[in-house]
Amino acid sequence: MIVFWELVEPIVLDIIVFWVCGELLPNLHYEIIIKILQLIGEQSFYYLGDFLRAGKRGYALVHEPSVLKICDVTEMVSFCSSQISNRGRFRVFFRKSLNAGNTRAICYDGLQAATILGLEESIKILEPNVPNHPLSTFAQAIFKVCLGRDKEASQVFQLFAAHHVDLRSEEVLDLGRSMQYLVPHFYATWLNSYAEYLILLCFKTLKNKDMSGCMTERSSPSGV
Repeated sequence: MIVFWELVEPIVLDIIVFWVCGELLPNLHYEIIIKILQLIGEQSFYYLGDFLRAGKRGYALVHEPSVLKICDVTEMVSFCSSQISNRGRFRVFFRKSLNAGNTRAICYDGLQAATILGLEESIKILEPNVPNHPLSTFAQAIFKVCLGRDKEASQVFQLFAAHHVDLRSEEVLDLGRSMQYLVPHFYATWLNSYAEYLILLCFKTLKNKDMSGCMTERSSPSGV
């Protein structure tokens, strides 16, 4: 049943979007439209495109904070290169989602900041997501290790373990792989000051499968 739904879900969503945008948007009550947009946006921000093109009301409703806060912006950073930087095609929508308190947007903004603005700035950006968002919490702990702030990093690792999974679990490896994948995607290679170092640190972490091993890492990239 689950496999079947995964196959038909995109088709069902397309039908809903077409039906609502083409027939009902001018007439449906505000709360109903917002709920529909939230459900669709949770699947992917891409599905909101037809609503943006459905006139002034559709555009305004998509940009409601309650919609922006929960829409999935993952695909903005999962292309061959990130599209959330200053000249990225999704920059404006991403910033609006960020201002609405979108958890994923905060996480990606923090990871992006680490590649050019520095780890201190990244740690500050990620703070609203700690400890509730796993990747943000894990990344903040890693960045504090990079800066030699071992005691603070240890506290964040403890929060991560308390709220999410054991530090030796497979899920932690998946988070490390996510960082390895995402960090090089932000900005052009020659602007990405920290990508190689962060990937190396993540690799060591994954190899050891022990966060305590990170606590001995004290070197940091130049300029941090």
